Amino acid sequence: MNFKSKIAMVLAAAYSVAVAQQGVTKPQTESRPTGFRFFNNHLTIKPYVSLTYTYDSNVDTTHHSVDDSIFAVMPGADFEWRGERWALTGSLWYRYRYFCEYNHDMGENSYGENLAYTYTSSAKNEKGWTLMLSERYGFFNQSDDITSKNGRGVWRDRETLDIAGVLERRFTERWHMDVQGQYSWLDYKNDTGHYAPLYGWSQYSAGVQAGYAASKWTDLLVAAGYSRYDQKTSSHGYALSRNYSNNSDAYSIQAGLGSHMTENITYRALMGASWFDYGNAGDTESGWTYTLSANWRIHRQVQLSLLGSSFYQPSERYVGQAIKVYTLSGGVSYLTLGDRLNLNANISWRYEENCYSDDAYTRRQNYDESWLSARLGADYLVNRWMSVFANVIWEEEWTGNGNNDYDYDRVRATLGVRFHY
Repeated sequence: MNFKSKIAMVLAAAYSVAVAQQGVTKPQTESRPTGFRFFNNHLTIKPYVSLTYTYDSNVDTTHHSVDDSIFAVMPGADFEWRGERWALTGSLWYRYRYFCEYNHDMGENSYGENLAYTYTSSAKNEKGWTLMLSERYGFFNQSDDITSKNGRGVWRDRETLDIAGVLERRFTERWHMDVQGQYSWLDYKNDTGHYAPLYGWSQYSAGVQAGYAASKWTDLLVAAGYSRYDQKTSSHGYALSRNYSNNSDAYSIQAGLGSHMTENITYRALMGASWFDYGNAGDTESGWTYTLSANWRIHRQVQLSLLGSSFYQPSERYVGQAIKVYTLSGGVSYLTLGDRLNLNANISWRYEENCYSDDAYTRRQNYDESWLSARLGADYLVNRWMSVFANVIWEEEWTGNGNNDYDYDRVRATLGVRFHY
């Protein structure tokens, strides 16, 4: 992902915390959207359209910022189809954004969809099988920088596809194991002429996890995984590194704890090591990695959440270079006014460490990057047909190694209305 999409991922991580926190049980009243129901209420389709206004203090996310006002329309639909032991959920969306000052450079059309299927052969935590499948596709318009003088000139439209599956077997009340598989595809549209290309990839992953429920509240977990990256080099411009292949391999092993601390606290905390052989160049990077997730339902109306991970991946700016990514995000959600108003706040941090490069030029350009973002939001259900929402997001990026040409800060404030059924 390019610089803008990295920030988008940071904010998405933060927002996912807030969304997860909204899992607090909400009473089904006549004032809530019910959607269209079919097949004896087993299938529910909920269409919506959102209209928003956003003020962005730094639309180009550069050291020399320019601001703009942005209007957006986003129609979509969510659906849920449930059987006795299975569920199929999904969504479809389209977004158009209009920039008042820079629409010629940055006006965009983006769209996507996702599906998720779950089947279980038994009640929760009882002996049996669970199958989970998911698919997600998106096309994201990321127009190039506004000015070639002050912008970084690396934004690209991108296309993504993710397919994943997990099969879990609970042998007894205490022993369980699951196997996982995933395919991810990232493609950048490098068709902007003289600007430097970005490098996407396809990734094939497989993993296994075993667990033992030592008590009602604690699982002992061991997990191992393997990933194969096939990097897509660009036909535009000059590949900066010569001593590489398009293939890379990553291995990891972690151990830790999971399950419940109390009825209202769920968690998963693993730590271990990972190895990354980039481009089969004979230079393997290794280091500690972690996976964290937790949710604490303090009260029916209040929840806290935490997410975090670290991992290796190829660099998107240079062929022949790898990065290690560290992420951490946390948030709180509060339901009030008869569960009509949801207030949420979260903070996210992401750090990218450049690991190695086999080319003198990329070593001179080598620098680490950090992102920090904070978000405050509110969503109020007016009635079955309409909701209003607002949020403000602050973010800052800074680089290491004494290179501050790419440092920036940014504030975005959004007001919106959502019509739903």
